[in-house]
Amino acid sequence: MRVLKAGRTSSLLMLIGLVIVVMGLIKGTAFLNLVNFEAILIGMSYDLLLALGMTVVLIVGGIDLSVGSVMAFAGIVTTLLLQDGVAVPLAVASGLATAIAIGAANGVLVAKANVAPFVATLSSMSIFRGMCYVMTSGYFVNKLPASYIAFGRGRFLGLPVTVVFSLAVCLVFMVLVNRFKFFKQMFYTGQSPDAAYLTGLPTRLVTIVAYMICSTTAGLASILMTSHLAMGHASFGLGAEMRAIAASVVGGASLSGGKGSVFGTLLGVILVALINNAFIMLNGSPNWQSAISGIILIVALAIDRLQERLVHARSVAA
Repeated sequence: MRVLKAGRTSSLLMLIGLVIVVMGLIKGTAFLNLVNFEAILIGMSYDLLLALGMTVVLIVGGIDLSVGSVMAFAGIVTTLLLQDGVAVPLAVASGLATAIAIGAANGVLVAKANVAPFVATLSSMSIFRGMCYVMTSGYFVNKLPASYIAFGRGRFLGLPVTVVFSLAVCLVFMVLVNRFKFFKQMFYTGQSPDAAYLTGLPTRLVTIVAYMICSTTAGLASILMTSHLAMGHASFGLGAEMRAIAASVVGGASLSGGKGSVFGTLLGVILVALINNAFIMLNGSPNWQSAISGIILIVALAIDRLQERLVHARSVAA
């Protein structure tokens, strides 16, 4: 397993390097400049948060199709409160609490009501996307406090705050997943839920917490996006679930559960962001981004299945 992880990491690093080199040769300084790389980093900062949460859910053997809608809805809740004059800390806390509550509801539906993750989160996706449009009538929610906007547009050590914040959350996830017993239980739950339950692991609680974490990262992404763009809108996060799933699976997570890597997810997000940026710079339509994410996901799944068959063949031969 460690060999496969090392191989996956090396492959991703080589692919990232290849995309940069090829685009540098084709577009030159139009691609290889600080403005473009900063735009890539800012864009991927939202996707990184969503992909981190998605990786946790995939590890426990679930999937969350509602992250994009949760991101938009939490942003709408936050910005509407701010527009009404609510203090920034209280508005932000309300937006995050809303996201966490949705995650808890998804987790309960999956873990306790035995609703299929696909069905439960697809329902949530539709419900909260619809509520976004109902609450805003499709209009932008703007006229936000300057202090709120300043956070999303600020810089720290020369880097955009959105990028620094996302990388800091990624570092926290690396520590949690690799060091804490509760997160290790997520892998056991994903590998074999029945066996994990029989050994005394709180598999239902683990699953519920995983979905809460996923929605929390969506809530954090909504804060970054709405503060950076100085607005909330019902369309924010459209297609984000596909990019999050693609980045997680490319990074080593499995749709069958029990596998996942935070560092691999980071590399997967970078690769997807670079490919999308390259496609646009080569005069491709931005409307193709969802299709690109789908193609990347299919390729990653095919590679994952091939690796599993090779490992199985070797174990049988041994």
